[in-house]
Amino acid sequence: MATPAAPLALIAGAGRFPFFVAQAARRQGARVIAFGLRGWVDASLASHVDVYEELAVGELGRLIERLKAHGVSRAIMAGKVTKRVLLDPRTRFDSDALAVLAHVKHVSVNGLLGAIAARLAGEGVTLLDSSTFLGGSLCPEGVLTARQPTPEQEADIVVGMAAARCLAALDIGQTVIVKQRVVVAVEALEGTDAAIARAHALAGEGLTVVKMAAPAQDRRFDLPVIGLDTLHSLRQAGVACLAVQPGATLLLERERLIAEADAAGVCIVGRQPT
Repeated sequence: MATPAAPLALIAGAGRFPFFVAQAARRQGARVIAFGLRGWVDASLASHVDVYEELAVGELGRLIERLKAHGVSRAIMAGKVTKRVLLDPRTRFDSDALAVLAHVKHVSVNGLLGAIAARLAGEGVTLLDSSTFLGGSLCPEGVLTARQPTPEQEADIVVGMAAARCLAALDIGQTVIVKQRVVVAVEALEGTDAAIARAHALAGEGLTVVKMAAPAQDRRFDLPVIGLDTLHSLRQAGVACLAVQPGATLLLERERLIAEADAAGVCIVGRQPT
């Protein structure tokens, strides 16, 4: 009799990223038990996993209890949950979550999720690199689209990369929008799409968007992800060029993404920070 695959817990936030993780993990033989974060997750994820449950964002104790009930020893986080949950009066944190928050000196993504990862490790659950099952989707270096960046866009990329690297290092955001070597907008609590829309309102079309991981990025969470939804936001805002960090950025549905970028006249570049 074949030994059943060890279960994998998928802690799922917003967007399509959790769907791709679930599909790839199951294809590689994992039994996927998804814990959707209520108010963020797309509940149709239930039809793409072996077991599906929902929890509120602040129910850390309940999450630990359910992980143990399913005999889980490894987990992966995928999907967006922004820090605005910390400012939302409707968010209710249980005693376990409050204990973690109390010991976090700086409420950043890496700080907060790192503390949660340590708490899970103390319960025998290892949090995996979020690209574990999607290594083939990591962005390569170079220009990926038919359209090459113009000299003006190359200059904007240099400016944007320097700013985005600092922004990510401070754990404020990952995205900077530039035009004519002027930083037009930076991402903070509002998220990438809203920052891009704000830049368009301020400076019009012809924008260059740069998205960078932190210099010491914890790959277990908040790895930059580019998908068709991102491309839609770029097109809506008249963005001409997108530069991301190769090896540290996931491109979901890469072939389709590049084809649609070509059709829209958007240049996508994988560029290492200097």
